[in-house]
Amino acid sequence: MAIFESLTNVLRALVVGDRVKVTLRPETGRYPNPMEGEIAQKDDSGNFSLKSERGEVRINAGDVLSISKLSKQSTRS
Repeated sequence: MAIFESLTNVLRALVVGDRVKVTLRPETGRYPNPMEGEIAQKDDSGNFSLKSERGEVRINAGDVLSISKLSKQSTRS
């Protein structure tokens, strides 16, 4: 249970504009997985929208397995 609480706290600490790499539960059917992008919107529950090369995707906090904050200079080759 502590792992989920920790992940929820991390999601709450992220702000709009942060670049992240997020891995979702496979059963969500979201690909690519993991995906990288910029947080476009978020709410107090930890749900957020991720703006990536493939467009904007709404992500529920409960579907997140891992999330890492990337540096602003991070670019894909």
